[in-house]
Amino acid sequence: MIDDSNEPAGISVLAPDEPILRPLWHYWSERRRSRQCPARADIDPVDIPQLLPHIGLIDVEVDGPRFKYRLIGTRMNEIFGQNFSGSYLDESKNGQYAIFLHNLYAEAAGERRGLFSETVFGYRDSRHLTVHRLILPLAENDESPVTMLLFANTFRLREPGDPEVPDIDGAMPYLADDIVDIRPVAHHPL
Repeated sequence: MIDDSNEPAGISVLAPDEPILRPLWHYWSERRRSRQCPARADIDPVDIPQLLPHIGLIDVEVDGPRFKYRLIGTRMNEIFGQNFSGSYLDESKNGQYAIFLHNLYAEAAGERRGLFSETVFGYRDSRHLTVHRLILPLAENDESPVTMLLFANTFRLREPGDPEVPDIDGAMPYLADDIVDIRPVAHHPL
């Protein structure tokens, strides 16, 4: 049973039965114990098999900083329509989207605390994609730099005039190049 009595604002805004971000937050929080953040060695995929398709790992290169996608879950690969594992953020994304992600990753790594964001992406044909993003830092100890980010995203696509906001089923219909607007809705350091 998950104890949600001490959840930060960014997590408490999610539905109580939200199946990805909420359990990942609780797992990360439990693993860090009294530290600012857990180490990579504290995260065991065997403990969270139901989350594996939805999560990824990003290597943090302190000089810069620069971010390299170490591993992307299979569900995210399906949604993106490609596998970014092994690629750098600045090589795999471009424009305002790359800058937006770089700033989120740099904040989570630099502040040494989790980050929840809700963002609405506007596309050329008036569709809107809402992304809930959880970014969680990993470091060997409280004095060492953050070397990795554990993250998960959930996606909801809204068609023009559609009051429903369904989960994306299958590949995301657009590339980052089709984004005409990035509108942060919520931004919560955790």
